[in-house]
Amino acid sequence: MKKLVVVLLVVAVFMSLGVSAMAAGSPTNSGSSSSTSSATPAAVANDRGIYNAQGEKIATVSRGEIQKVAVGRANSLDDEDKDAFLAAYEDAKNVEGKVVKYFFWFDIPDSYKEMDGFAYYRYDFTCTGKNVEVQVNGNPMEVVSLGGINYYAKLTEFGPVAILCD
Repeated sequence: MKKLVVVLLVVAVFMSLGVSAMAAGSPTNSGSSSSTSSATPAAVANDRGIYNAQGEKIATVSRGEIQKVAVGRANSLDDEDKDAFLAAYEDAKNVEGKVVKYFFWFDIPDSYKEMDGFAYYRYDFTCTGKNVEVQVNGNPMEVVSLGGINYYAKLTEFGPVAILCD
């Protein structure tokens, strides 16, 4: 009888490990190429892409085409971009009354930016805090609340992205 109980306990342990392993592989990030870190927000939907002024999606940018670089990987950028990125990071940290929740370099290929009808790139993210703001190159971007901690920003330009809140 004791052997049966031990076997059942071993089976239960192995089954619980299997559940944890499956959960660990669940997708939670919008993805990116280049460098990412845990300091970048997770996406909340697969609606990333290029939109026109009417809010209609006109193109999807594949994950492999997105350049997303965390501050700790700034050396992977060319010197001019690296210097602008690090300077923008210092500026973002000094925005009065705001906390930098996320900061990263974000870019897509020029072919998308030059598309007929390009108005913005939709960047979905989550962020806790009040009065969430997104800045690219120090310029404010429109932020749309999807409810709770879910948002998206309409990126009309690319480079250093700061997500800030109170």
